[in-house]
Amino acid sequence: MNSKYTGGDNIKTRIAYYDNLRVLAIFGIIAIHVFQLWHHGEKVNGMYIYMFSEIVRYAVPIFLMLSGALLLNRDIDLNNFLRHKLTRITYPFIFYLIIAFALSIFTDYEFSSNILSYNWYFWLIFGVYLSVPIINKFIQHASIREIEYFLVVFILAAIFYQFVLYYNIDNFFNLNFFAAPIGFLVLGYYLSVKDFKIDSRKLIALMLLVFVFATSMKMISTGAIMPKSFALNYEATQTAVLNSWVDVSIFVILQAGSLFVIFKNLNFTGFRKAVVSISNLSYGMYLINSIVMFYITPFFTALPRNGFEICIVIVLMSIFVFFVSWAIVWVLSKIPIVGKYCS
Repeated sequence: MNSKYTGGDNIKTRIAYYDNLRVLAIFGIIAIHVFQLWHHGEKVNGMYIYMFSEIVRYAVPIFLMLSGALLLNRDIDLNNFLRHKLTRITYPFIFYLIIAFALSIFTDYEFSSNILSYNWYFWLIFGVYLSVPIINKFIQHASIREIEYFLVVFILAAIFYQFVLYYNIDNFFNLNFFAAPIGFLVLGYYLSVKDFKIDSRKLIALMLLVFVFATSMKMISTGAIMPKSFALNYEATQTAVLNSWVDVSIFVILQAGSLFVIFKNLNFTGFRKAVVSISNLSYGMYLINSIVMFYITPFFTALPRNGFEICIVIVLMSIFVFFVSWAIVWVLSKIPIVGKYCS
């Protein structure tokens, strides 16, 4: 069995690139939420906002890949695993849900529906944790070649799904929630143990090219396909390359996979205390960031937002929400009793 670190505060025993990836992923999720917030109300710039949001579509897949890297190929006691993991995500979910509804009373429930819509990831990861003991048995008894076979099927399913969307027959062949969570889970484990036997600098350069290529393809394809839908309702619909939330696009697989390999080979250990803090509090940051967005959005909407300026505003807002969310959850984590439920 491959022994892996699964949590805790001992910086010396942590796997640094896991923490670095988690920081990158939570920033990506917050940025996606900010992009979503802006593109809905932007008749002129909405399409371009959505195009630039493709840069951070790696976020949820990386979280799933980290779960695979940390949880698979371990000896799991079913009862202890489910009790620990499910309560670990459920208590903070309920905690922030109560806060959201309490705050919504003072805003005439103006943002309660948005809060709920952003919490879809809870239900996804809940289902993933239920499936981990089953997938874990496969990983424990599978050879690398068999795992690679599984990943080939996952990638082919992703490519097939893009054609299904293109021909508008996804109601008959909807592979989204079947393929994406499990596929990314196994991909994360595979990349965490795979030795590519290539010089790390060359591998990083190659993976950087893969990331740029995949991101460019998503941005170009989104811009080429989406204008018609924006002419009708200024909101993106599903396309052959873009699918909201958990994207099973081959390009997102390349995005997330290349970033995972890059961070694995970077050996970056700077700002460890801050990185570990954000990593530990990332789930709470995910749950609270939409509340933070609600209160600070009026200040950012007053800034210039013509053409490329709007993308700069979105980046600044994403950074601001990121640090404010971290600060709030950090303060909550220091409060007795409350701290154990905030992240």
